[in-house]
Amino acid sequence: MISRIAVQMDPIDTMVVERDTSLALMVEAQARGMEVWWFHPDDLMIDRGVVQAVAHRVSVQGRVGAHYETLETARVDVGHFDAVLIRQDPPFDMGYVTNTYLLEQAAGETLILNDPRGVRNIPEKLSTLAFADVIPPTFVGRRVDAIVEFAQAFPRVVMKPAFLAGGEGVIKADRDDPGLAVAARAMLAASGKEPIIVQAFLEGVYQGDKRVFVLDGEAIGAVRRMPAAGEFRANLHVGGQAVATDLDDRDREIVARVAPLLKQEGILFAGLDVIAGRLTEINVTSPTLIQELKRFRGIDIAGLYWDRAEDWAARR
Repeated sequence: MISRIAVQMDPIDTMVVERDTSLALMVEAQARGMEVWWFHPDDLMIDRGVVQAVAHRVSVQGRVGAHYETLETARVDVGHFDAVLIRQDPPFDMGYVTNTYLLEQAAGETLILNDPRGVRNIPEKLSTLAFADVIPPTFVGRRVDAIVEFAQAFPRVVMKPAFLAGGEGVIKADRDDPGLAVAARAMLAASGKEPIIVQAFLEGVYQGDKRVFVLDGEAIGAVRRMPAAGEFRANLHVGGQAVATDLDDRDREIVARVAPLLKQEGILFAGLDVIAGRLTEINVTSPTLIQELKRFRGIDIAGLYWDRAEDWAARR
């Protein structure tokens, strides 16, 4: 039984209350009688073999301007919690990766969702490479000449940093754009030693980018994100708008392809991004939009999440 939880996440005062998935999960946990704590990734540590965090016990509610009250702050052994949720947003940098190593040391004492090894093993954009038959034509690397050669095969391409989120740094370019190589060099310079991702541009993005929710390997529902006028990125962070949609056969086919990997890696909850029937990301760090799904379709992923988490805890 889960009676005390902690959420590793970004600062609680930065939540966008009307659409924050972590808040919805915390509110549902509290409604079930669970004690709710949170801590920032910077406040996680190992001290002489014990995984600890400076954590805050809170009361939460879905009210803008008054969504939390801090009841207690303490340095707590992570094993003190029955479940710990990894919910901070990317960038998926070495700080993020290091935190998965620290949390992994507590995996024998508490249920960690999603499994830190799975979070580490499924980088959200690069993990799609295992499913070449359902993703857009894709190049990953650092050689500018190879990027330009790849781009010549398509009318236009999209270039992405490998480990950022929310559409940050994503650009598109026509194959005959003389600035394509310059743009690739600039992105590579900003990425340090990391490769970048180049994909055939999917014109279907103007009809929306689907977020398909997967819980315990099952397709639960979907929300479509529509790009703002003059924009091709549909992320809410850059002005995209969430609208109602439904799962279709292609969504279910993609979920069936990805589900074995998610189960193998201990991923309870994931969000797949699908554009024009092509998989573009597997989000396992902090999938969002469950509040929108509930408003549009009445599907309560927060409730379903804790039902499944209780099942997972009972099987440990």
